Amino acid sequence: MKSSALNISENIQFRLFLLFAVGLLVYKLFISVPGTLVYMLVSDLLILLTIAFLFLSLISFFEKRKASPFSLIMNIGILNAFIFFLITFSNSFMSLLFDNVNERINNPSLTSVLVTLVYLLLIVGFVTYVLVTLRHLFFLRQSKSQQVYFITMIIFFILASLTAPYLSDTKFAFICDTFLIVSVLLMVINSLRISWIAFIVKKEKIALLILSIVIAILFIVNLNNTGEETLHSQMLTSFAPSVNEFASIVMLYGAIYFSVLFFTTLFHIPTAAAFDRKAEEVSSLQYFSKLITQVLDFKELAETVTDITTRIGSADASWIIWKDDEFVPIANKNIGFIDSEKISKFILKKIKWDDINDSTFIRLADLENKQELSQPYKVAAISPLRSYGDVKGLLIAVRIGEQKFSEEDKSAIATFSDYASVSIENSQLLEESIEKERLEKELDVAREIQRKILPEKNPEFDQLDISSVFIPAFEVGGDYYDFFKLSDSKLGFVIADVSGKGISAAFIMAEVKGIFESLAKTYLSPKEILIRANDILKHTLDSKTFVSAAYGIIDMEKNQMKMARAGHCPVLLLRGETAQPVKPSGIGLGLSNEKQFEENLDESTLILEENDTIVLYTDGITEAKNEDLEDFGDKYFTEILLENRKKSAEELSKKVIKEVSMFSHNHMQYDDITLVILKWKQKIKIDGEKEWQSSAPQL
Repeated sequence: MKSSALNISENIQFRLFLLFAVGLLVYKLFISVPGTLVYMLVSDLLILLTIAFLFLSLISFFEKRKASPFSLIMNIGILNAFIFFLITFSNSFMSLLFDNVNERINNPSLTSVLVTLVYLLLIVGFVTYVLVTLRHLFFLRQSKSQQVYFITMIIFFILASLTAPYLSDTKFAFICDTFLIVSVLLMVINSLRISWIAFIVKKEKIALLILSIVIAILFIVNLNNTGEETLHSQMLTSFAPSVNEFASIVMLYGAIYFSVLFFTTLFHIPTAAAFDRKAEEVSSLQYFSKLITQVLDFKELAETVTDITTRIGSADASWIIWKDDEFVPIANKNIGFIDSEKISKFILKKIKWDDINDSTFIRLADLENKQELSQPYKVAAISPLRSYGDVKGLLIAVRIGEQKFSEEDKSAIATFSDYASVSIENSQLLEESIEKERLEKELDVAREIQRKILPEKNPEFDQLDISSVFIPAFEVGGDYYDFFKLSDSKLGFVIADVSGKGISAAFIMAEVKGIFESLAKTYLSPKEILIRANDILKHTLDSKTFVSAAYGIIDMEKNQMKMARAGHCPVLLLRGETAQPVKPSGIGLGLSNEKQFEENLDESTLILEENDTIVLYTDGITEAKNEDLEDFGDKYFTEILLENRKKSAEELSKKVIKEVSMFSHNHMQYDDITLVILKWKQKIKIDGEKEWQSSAPQL
């Protein structure tokens, strides 16, 4: 929006400039009373408005373009040279067009008016461009608003220009002289306000030194060529009496400004090198400050560090000694790997890695076999690179010549090494963040796998009340339970615990599900199923991983449960007021060979009675710890089950989980929790048919 408004404003101002330029032409052609006071005043007003709107149009153009001061000064020099040739050869050029030049000026024809108007607009364009450029340079890099000084000077320029043609030959000549003197004083004062010179580099200052004196001379020569007897002044005065005075005043301002600029630049030359260095340091640090938030790759970051170190330390070469498994030179800048490795070994002999706290210098005169180096390196600057308080690397800068690193060099390198340390630390944090994000994506996959592995809902049977709970210790867990409907009257169930936790345990759990799901459809003996599962897992699990499991089958027609256990927690049978552990012998899956596993595996058969409750669980319940690192324990677990044995399976499981949570609320859960409760219902015979009702008390 702001840019659009600026363009519209600029177009309007430029159109008004063209409008008043055409107005001058029309006024000159059709108003035939030259020489009168009113005629001259109207001409001056038109030319003043023409210059004003061109001035405003150029200001808008400069603000949008934001050109460098050096390029603006170059433009003034080129235009000055052009105006010099235009004024110098104006008499010869006009003589080629017209036989009697003075007659044509005093009694203008259409052609002479057009030629004079073009000449006038060229001079007006030059003068206005110079004035706008000097205005831009005046405000450039100013810390405070200085508008009042420049506006006041422009007002006195206009007053001096307007009064000179009318009062210079009268008793009121002192008025125009006063305006001119004040204008010159303001020129000098405003020319001294040069703030931007300190912000250009030494090379530009040297060029500016030459350019400013040349431009000042051109302004003086052009000012001298605008005398009253010249054709140039006659042509300008014929259109508007004050325009020649205004052009002379602006040229005088240009001569003063560039004369002052010459001496100002001359005084800045001795300190230019120091300023350029400081500017390089600041710009490098600013660039690096932005870079450290964007660069993710450590190698790219290290190369940027050594590149900037070479510049701000005025070094011939730079690299980093990085501590990984061993000390390795990395990110070499302007030095070969062999040279950097030899110097690195020499430096590591001279300093203690863990004791270096600040930047230091080392002379390389004692370097062994230094003649084998490709360059005669004489001195090295070393600065530590820290991460999390520890020295992770050394930033090395070397010089070829005899010139030593100064304290200023040391300060610059030390400051930059602090920035580099922060950036390296940030880079490592970013790498950790990326790794964490990658792991989270893997966890998302694992969570989705686990969600699909575990039963969506518990099976429903008239004879059984079933409840199941699974709470992983981390995002995913290694516990597993499942149900298999083998027939209308048979239900297989399994509970398993994979050693270890996290993603690896979750993926093993997925494999275990596939094994039990396929075996349950093939074999009807829990012992046989566990034997076959061990045969498969023995060849897939590593030596540090195993799976504990308990598999059972409930036959509802026979009121019995068969069960085998492979190293898992005992299955609890709540009968009456007792809790009986059912724990047939068995070794964990994947721990032993087929023969040994089979010899140590037993299968138990249990006749179910009314109100029997079968509880399957993993050790995440009994080994849950409180703040004193005490276990929840088998005894407390059994007490809770017996106290709440008459509740439904769902109510009983909620009570257990609540008690475990309250017990361990001040201690982090470190193992998965799985609880499966199967409550056998009472059988009642009515009219020769079988009906089933819950053993839980009726409300």
